[in-house]
Amino acid sequence: MKQTKAVTDFINSTVGLEVETHRIDGKGRLSSQSYPHGLLNEKKHHFIKNDFLETQSELITPPTKTTLKGLKYLGVYHQALRSELKSDEYLWPYSMPPKLKSDHSDIVIAKTNKENYQYRQKVAKIRKLARTAETGVHVNVGLTKKALRYLKGQNPDVNIDELYLQAAVGFMQYRWLLTYLFGATPFAFENYFAPETKVPDYPVRSLRNSHLGFGNGFISSYQSVQQYVDEILQAVDNQKLIAQREYYGTVRLKRGDDVRELLTKGIAYIELRIYDLDPFEPLGVSEDAVDLVRLMFAYFVFTQPFDLKNVDQQIAEAGRKNDEVALESALSKSKYHDEALKFIDQLEKFSAQAVIPFNAQHLCFKIKEMIDDPVLTPSGRLINWLGDDQEKVFDQLLAFAKGYQDDLIHNPAIGFESLSTNDQKEIMATLKKGIPVRIKSWYK
Repeated sequence: MKQTKAVTDFINSTVGLEVETHRIDGKGRLSSQSYPHGLLNEKKHHFIKNDFLETQSELITPPTKTTLKGLKYLGVYHQALRSELKSDEYLWPYSMPPKLKSDHSDIVIAKTNKENYQYRQKVAKIRKLARTAETGVHVNVGLTKKALRYLKGQNPDVNIDELYLQAAVGFMQYRWLLTYLFGATPFAFENYFAPETKVPDYPVRSLRNSHLGFGNGFISSYQSVQQYVDEILQAVDNQKLIAQREYYGTVRLKRGDDVRELLTKGIAYIELRIYDLDPFEPLGVSEDAVDLVRLMFAYFVFTQPFDLKNVDQQIAEAGRKNDEVALESALSKSKYHDEALKFIDQLEKFSAQAVIPFNAQHLCFKIKEMIDDPVLTPSGRLINWLGDDQEKVFDQLLAFAKGYQDDLIHNPAIGFESLSTNDQKEIMATLKKGIPVRIKSWYK
């Protein structure tokens, strides 16, 4: 490590979160209520949106330089949304939907605008309606402006896109490890799968991250930005994809709505579409899960371990490995236990040689413990606690939903606790109108 400062800047990346969850009623069914009227119209709100389905809320945080601040934004957005739910409405803390009606008439596509509605109708028809009802956590990660300036100062000809490609490839190569560590969908509830679907008869790590989860099977090339863009556009032309936005790769290269902007403006950040909602976390995602993404991002960008000319076949093989891990028993050690420990050892050594704005060594120790003991993973915790009785798990998830609701709507405004009660009410009212409010560093 020649430049500790550079490593620090890579690790202190910007991070943004997108968290999807369903509104449910007091019995754990999809809510029949419309989008909360106390919030700005769903077509205009910038950070509390309806996602694919009418009951599917999505909370979108701004990019921040610390995980804790990102989670504070997520927390106060949760409070704004939850405080406008009906008295018998809650947020479902699990990535597979709750119990569905046999005819799926309770799954209603969101009508945000005509174009989106027509697109979503096509997706639901081709990909099966129930599979659009899964939810999850997306983590957006990018280089800070400070890091970009430093890189350009060191080498004016540095290819920033290739650094992002290294990270994208790394996350796809090690998706199986994140599935092991944070998989949280050991099974689905009634009427999700068609009767003829072959589903494991035991609790797994993550149905959502397996081939049984939501997806369309198409993966673009990550050898270069040009190939990534060309293959997505070709897939749309060949009707493998309904539209560009239907590219559901594990990692998406991001700039604007049109992927062709990547060719003219470059990659702005990468979006990881890996994590299940963690039912043990009131906000759906843990600080450790986000920090591990940031540490891995730093490692891949700094070490650049991949030959991009040969990654597509490796990514295809990694996809098969991920499916294998996703469908392992929730309480079993992974087949790839030793490989997982070896990779975390590399992260540990890497983090020991830099000044890092979170406890990376401590994080690596905890991750190793989870690798050795699957009971510490979300799926493992659920099944070790409640067994494989789906009714018992369902009841506990519903209890989580109600308990988290009670906690969050009665807490002070997260990130603004030092302000007066009236000021906190004003902050909440502002957020509900869709107006961003900045969490300043001096708010404790």
